[in-house]
Amino acid sequence: MFAFVIWLGLICILFTVPGAKAFEWQGSTVQGVPPQNVKQHPLFRVEWRADLPWSWYESRTAGKPSPGLVLGAGVWRGGDRNPGELFITPELRYEWAATEQDLQWFVEAGVGRHVLSRTDYAKGGAFSTAFQFGEQLGAGVRFGEKKTQDLMFLYKRGSNTDIKIPNYGADFFVLKYGFKM
Repeated sequence: MFAFVIWLGLICILFTVPGAKAFEWQGSTVQGVPPQNVKQHPLFRVEWRADLPWSWYESRTAGKPSPGLVLGAGVWRGGDRNPGELFITPELRYEWAATEQDLQWFVEAGVGRHVLSRTDYAKGGAFSTAFQFGEQLGAGVRFGEKKTQDLMFLYKRGSNTDIKIPNYGADFFVLKYGFKM
């Protein structure tokens, strides 16, 4: 828990740097389902994503990499066990130049920190720690007037990276819809 508090403090410092007014917030709802052979609960999340105000390369024809930061909360639904979670995930997104239809395709990867309200998340066994790491990899499209909406498909993995045994982990296939606020 102490490491999570330090991580959160460092992220808060990012919001005080010059250029913080350039943040664009994006609200998202996320529905995740586990792979068919995994005995765990579906996932539902609400996220807030900020495009960080710096980029080190941009091309009108090729696109650009852009860093982002996601803060959120969620619940793993099912049965009598519904653990909640809080998380923070730095992301790196590569956006290609917009197409003639005004669609902007992108890929995204991120690794973050998660804290669960309870560890007995699945029918097959419990996490050994409430502190988890979350990795994600996905692809999506930005669309709409002024490209204010995102639709993504992601693979997410949660694990304590063997901090303590057992380390069952959790896998999700996620459909995510977001809109700029």
